[in-house]
Amino acid sequence: MTYEEMYPCRAQIIRTKAGRENAPLDEYSYPTDSGEFTGTLSFRCWHPNKAMLLCYFDTDDGQQFKLPVWWQSWGVNYAPAETHINFVDEVEDGSRWRCVYQKKANGYIRWRRAEPID
Repeated sequence: MTYEEMYPCRAQIIRTKAGRENAPLDEYSYPTDSGEFTGTLSFRCWHPNKAMLLCYFDTDDGQQFKLPVWWQSWGVNYAPAETHINFVDEVEDGSRWRCVYQKKANGYIRWRRAEPID
């Protein structure tokens, strides 16, 4: 059994330098303030230096956002703060989501919730 067959969601994640260079990462940005959107998960990419997965969304209103999820020693790994969905093992590129995020006091964006849209 191949890696792709064993872990179909993980197999879609960009994990190499060449993959990052070929993806349009520069077209996406973190949201600048608290808010929410509905959109499509275009692709996911491992951060090159941190235990973090970046999720890249094309929103229904034409924006392009990236939101981070982290490995954690408690709860569900690689999930938004208030959602128990692992974006590494349970989510496929091309799926649709309603996402809620919050700007923290330090200026960083915290991904609070993600709800799948059928």
